[in-house]
Amino acid sequence: MKRGKILFLVMAFIAVAGFVFAQASDPYKVFNQYRAMAKAGKPYAGAPLKGKVIGFANIFGTLPFCISVENNIKAQLKLAGLDLNKGWISMDNQYDSVLGLKNADIMLSKHPNFFIEFQADAKVNNIVAGKFGAAKIPLLAIDVPIPGSPFMGVDNWKVALIGGHEMSKQIKQKFGGWDGVDLVALGQMPAGGDVVMLRSEGFAQALSEDFSVDVKDPKIVRFDGGMGQSEQAKAAMDDVLAAHPDAVKIAVTSINEQTMAGIIASLQGAGRWDAKNVVVITLGVDELGQSQIRDSLSDGGVAFFPEHYGEYVVPAVIAMLQGQPVPPYIFVENVIVNSANIDKWYPKK
Repeated sequence: MKRGKILFLVMAFIAVAGFVFAQASDPYKVFNQYRAMAKAGKPYAGAPLKGKVIGFANIFGTLPFCISVENNIKAQLKLAGLDLNKGWISMDNQYDSVLGLKNADIMLSKHPNFFIEFQADAKVNNIVAGKFGAAKIPLLAIDVPIPGSPFMGVDNWKVALIGGHEMSKQIKQKFGGWDGVDLVALGQMPAGGDVVMLRSEGFAQALSEDFSVDVKDPKIVRFDGGMGQSEQAKAAMDDVLAAHPDAVKIAVTSINEQTMAGIIASLQGAGRWDAKNVVVITLGVDELGQSQIRDSLSDGGVAFFPEHYGEYVVPAVIAMLQGQPVPPYIFVENVIVNSANIDKWYPKK
């Protein structure tokens, strides 16, 4: 074999090996490239979504958190070259399982290139997975998992631990420690499935670690706060307070700030609201959550930054449409926001 040919084969081997190594070291290279474009806030190179049709169903379109999510997704789609007038289909699931399934059927009939599903009921998401899988329309789930599809949202266990440790800190400051607290009420959403339940169970774990108590300590009460709306949460918290008439020093959390508004209303309505006697830790820190912190209704919250969700969602959509892999779980970054640092993260307008 001639020397030149040998050299060519060696160089070819090195090139292939280098490509394989690069792919192995960053299997989500395409996704990460688009993530960088998204974070820059400038038009994506090559307008990758030009001519595409993207469907989106919001979990409840009138809530501050959901408005922020949808607005950021639309802004990023536009930067990626999508014509929102022709290529954007939006629906509102309204925290309603029946409506969510109906919306999914309507979306399926419109044959989008991609469907972004933000839907609260885990059982419905299983049905949606089967229908869209059969139609070969790719899906991405926001906050509540869809079998076989990438998940974008919060690491529920992680944020609950962060929130739980912050709750422990506030209990120590306000009540002197575990002996001083009478009741810890964890508002849950069982309909969201096991993954969403971690959002409250992590609080129990953090309290267990910080105070050396059992996660099933009788002071820790779990309750179904409904499907994310304040009225349902208020009614559920009314029942909790009625079952614990002697509880004065109370710590609470719930799945979002809409339900927390209902919990706070319940405490106020029962004559048991006193900032010195209540610890409130919220999750999300949307516009409502920011108001709760500034109005001294909340001691702090774990920020989910819904106004940046599109910076994760749209790069994943593009990569999947190009046949490229994306992480199975795409988690947002989180921080504790309270009265001391809220202006850093959310300056007053």
